[in-house]
Parts: sequence; structure tokens; C-alpha cells
Amino acid sequence: MLFGLHHVLSVTVYFHQFYGYVRSMDIRFLTTFIEVANTRHFGKAAENLYLTQSAVSARIKLLEEYFHSTLFIRQRNSIQLTQSGEKLLPYAQQLCSTLNEAKQELQIQSSEYVVCGATQLASELILPSTLKALHADFPDWSVKAEVLTLDSLSRQLHERVTDLAISTEPLKSEEVNSQILLEKPLALYRVGDAQAEVSASDFVAIDFGSKARDILLTLYPQLRDAKLRTNSLTLALNNLYAEGGIAVLPEDAFVHLPAQTPITKIQSLENISLKVYLHTMKQVRRVGLQGLIDGISSINPA
Repeated sequence: MLFGLHHVLSVTVYFHQFYGYVRSMDIRFLTTFIEVANTRHFGKAAENLYLTQSAVSARIKLLEEYFHSTLFIRQRNSIQLTQSGEKLLPYAQQLCSTLNEAKQELQIQSSEYVVCGATQLASELILPSTLKALHADFPDWSVKAEVLTLDSLSRQLHERVTDLAISTEPLKSEEVNSQILLEKPLALYRVGDAQAEVSASDFVAIDFGSKARDILLTLYPQLRDAKLRTNSLTLALNNLYAEGGIAVLPEDAFVHLPAQTPITKIQSLENISLKVYLHTMKQVRRVGLQGLIDGISSINPA
């Protein structure tokens, strides 16, 4: 009886300590600490976690302030764990492992819920039709959709905060499966009254991704001084309709402009296209999620 009471009291004390810790410390600080301890390098840890090196350093600093102890000895070409760091490491690993197990168990219980993230341009091109088809083909699934930057999208996918990631650029990760959902040819268009001269003041530059950006800047140096730069196709088309101008657009983009809008194709682009990718983690842990991924692939064949 005494042993049972002592056990209950110990668990209660541990729970309150654990709860207080989680409230005052972001668990991602511990995952950052573990990654730095494994790689012994702030730059490599930042790359693996899809963070900047300054963000990794800031997290470690906050962790050291929290524990009132130095965790790493920083040398010129390497870093080493201090005695305090060595003591903290197994606790950090156990805590993160336990929370991940709990997260997976809860996801299994509520498996019919999916988080879909997309970059701005990808969300405009494909997300509305994808969501409509998902609701029709998977009516029991609840979907949370949000627009993110490419870095945030990649980080949340790797942290399994986001289940499905959609972007106009590929993600460079061996842990991720990427497939092309949509591919559209691009062309240079003038919206408004036709003019012979193509000047920088006429250009509206849409960010189609780093690879496309490099090619387009080579073809049209005027894009460097474009009157408007945006990652939104909708905003670009609204501006072109209101003010006129020149832009590289998907070849079917004119259907989104009012019927009487004067639009002239200046040049087709043969070596470049707009691609929309679906990214998922290679190890799909949630029940039923693989079927939904396969369903999206069939909804949007490339």
C-alpha cells in the first residue's frame, strides 16, 4: 500500500515538473539540441532542420539560459558537449521520443484529419480544385489548408505538422517523395494596347521558382527592374488588367481575365514550364493517409 502511494506521488510530481517544463520551453529547442549534439556542427544541424544557423544558435542560447548551464564548448572547427550537455542529452532524447509516440497514437485515433500546406502560387493554381475533389472523394476527411513560404512548408512537412505539401519548386530532401501534379507551358504576353517596344516599366514579374527565375532573367533582363514583383498569379493578373503590361504567364491564364481584355502573345517559351509538385514524407505513419495521397495523384495527373 505504501509502495503504491509512493508510486502515485512520484508520478504526480513528475507530471507537474513535465507540464511546467513544456509550458515554459518549446520542445523544438530540445530537438535542435539533439541535432547539434549528433552533428557536432551548427551549420549541419541547421541544414538538417531546415533552419538558419542563427536560429539554431538562438535556440541553444535560450536552452542554456533555461538550464543556467553551458551545453556546448565552442571551438574553432568543432563543438563538444559539456558535462551538463552530456547529462541533458539522454533526457532530451527520451522526452522527444515519448512526445513523438504520444503524437502518433493521437494521430491514429483521429486519422481522418489532414493538414495541407501550399505556397502562394501553388495554392492559386491547384488547391481549390484539389480540395473540391478531396471533399467529394473522401467525405469523411476533414482538411486544414494553409498558405506558407517554401521554407516553412518544408520545415513543417519534416516535423510532420503538415501532411501534404504543394509547391511550384521541388524540395531537396532524401526523406521526401515528390511528384508533379500539374505542368503548364509558359509564354510572354502583353495585356492592353499592343506596342512594339518591351521596356522594364511594363513588366510584371511572377515568381515561378528559383530555376524558372534564372532562365527568365537570362531571356528578359528587364525583369530585374519590373514595376511589380509578386508570388501571386491573381495579384499579377489584377494589376495587368488594371494597368496593362507584360508578363510571363501560363498559356491558359488569359481565361481568368475579363472576356474583352486585349491580350497578345509575344513569344512562347519552349525550354521552361510551370510545375506544381506534391510532397509527402516517404514514411507515411498515419492510418489511411497513403490512400488519400494516391487519390490526389489520380485527381491531378501531370
